[in-house]
Amino acid sequence: MTQMGKDNCLTLKLDGTSPDELPMHRLGKYLSALSGLYGSEEAVHFKDVSEGSACLNTWVDNQAVYNAVIERSILQASNSGSAYLKLVALLAQDGFEARIINHNKVTILEFPSSVEEQPLVIRKKGKVQGKLYNVGGKDESAPVKLEGANGETYHCEATPALAAELGALLFKQVRVSGESEWIKKDEKWKLKKLVIESYELLEKSNVRAAFKALHNAPGNQWKDEDDAQAILKALRTLNCE
Repeated sequence: MTQMGKDNCLTLKLDGTSPDELPMHRLGKYLSALSGLYGSEEAVHFKDVSEGSACLNTWVDNQAVYNAVIERSILQASNSGSAYLKLVALLAQDGFEARIINHNKVTILEFPSSVEEQPLVIRKKGKVQGKLYNVGGKDESAPVKLEGANGETYHCEATPALAAELGALLFKQVRVSGESEWIKKDEKWKLKKLVIESYELLEKSNVRAAFKALHNAPGNQWKDEDDAQAILKALRTLNCE
């Protein structure tokens, strides 16, 4: 039987919690992620959780495997490996700081300190437009999906009566309006949901009519515009093909 060697011990030290505060299901997630980071699953053993914040103590069968576990852990951190990132994500969610130490309390690996950014949510009257490509569902709120100009999907909802009307406009360009919920994360706003209160069919213009509309728009500077990409972008907002 393999004996636990004092020199072959590693500890994940979680700062910001304690053994009494760390829920069992959360402990399980950390142990699972730690097992993926260490590798050598048959040779690495869980010992206990001790005081000093929450210290997840493990021991390794022998010195050779112990060295391999340390090397693998450092390599995972250097290459942003999946097992390492899984632990980083858990720490960010919980707002913990952490490091892996050996039996002499020497730091083997220190994890970045970060708190997961909480998305900013706003609710307001809004509108989106795009190609209507999905209307369905059996509930009182029928899901409706539009494809935006850049290929993004707008998730909306409608009453059965509005959904029935919209069903006749599949694959056409429409603009829908109503109460909307937007989420900002990583400096980008994204529509989470829009509850449709009204809609309109967007008639497509031909190129000549689109240029005329741009030419006559207030504050227009398109007479001297040579940027083809800018013109195409403007035409897209007019739903011109």
